[in-house]
Amino acid sequence: MKALVFGAAGMLGADLVAVWSRSEKVVPCTRDDCDIGDGERVRGLLRAEKPDIVLLLAAATDVDRCQNDHDYAFGTNSVGAEIVAQACRRAGCPLVYISSIAVFSGEKDSPYNEFDIPAPANVYGLSKYHGEEAVRTFCPDHWIVRTGWLFGGGARDVKFVAKLLRKTAVNSEIRVVRDCVGSPTYTVDFARGLLQLVSRFHNGTYHLVNSGMPASRYELGRETLKIAGYSTDMILPCLSSEIDSAAPRPRMEAALSAKLGGPRNRLLLPDWKDSLAGYVRGTLSELVRC
Repeated sequence: MKALVFGAAGMLGADLVAVWSRSEKVVPCTRDDCDIGDGERVRGLLRAEKPDIVLLLAAATDVDRCQNDHDYAFGTNSVGAEIVAQACRRAGCPLVYISSIAVFSGEKDSPYNEFDIPAPANVYGLSKYHGEEAVRTFCPDHWIVRTGWLFGGGARDVKFVAKLLRKTAVNSEIRVVRDCVGSPTYTVDFARGLLQLVSRFHNGTYHLVNSGMPASRYELGRETLKIAGYSTDMILPCLSSEIDSAAPRPRMEAALSAKLGGPRNRLLLPDWKDSLAGYVRGTLSELVRC
């Protein structure tokens, strides 16, 4: 299988390219290679490469910036998704669109499954939902795969876990939100699971996250420091209302899959705590070398 990956330079993209390249032919594509907002370049790339499948990982993921900069949010997450979806349909190529549990309101008292109705709480979630709708409309041969709070990449990654490990070197106290819950998910596990998903399951919308109990950022932070051998006393719980942020955060961003957990065709990712342990130890080693 030949896979064309848009967004190959990001945290998820880099790990996905590494994982898929072990068994598949992968064509990584960064924004410098091809901006997904440029329809002519996207169509030309598909004609030249003739991939068997396209993976759309390119996304605007800065939630607070999305809230105030709608061109940033919708330009990539919605318009870019529509352009790629139309190009894939024209090329007769299936499309995988990576989406987010942020398409939901966050008001549910339990994790979201694929049959819950989206109602985004912020502009980022709305832009991802519009991206989903564009893919459904313009490319019938698709997988939409929603995931949770990703961790992965290298020591310089800007996401929560790597950022927390860097902060411990310069801060004695770190305030972390305790009233928002999600499904921590390791990018390497997600990449492996995604390959299984497109190989074994029909087109449709799926949730793919690490197994294990949902956790707050506070719980994820404490687990990270415990694995790293640091005192968890430096983590101080706070409420999301106490954090100055442009975008409201959904209270519930945990997910489960009602479609991948059947007894005959089960796809289950490892417990996030086990994956976090391996990632944190590797990241610490990298930080020491830096």
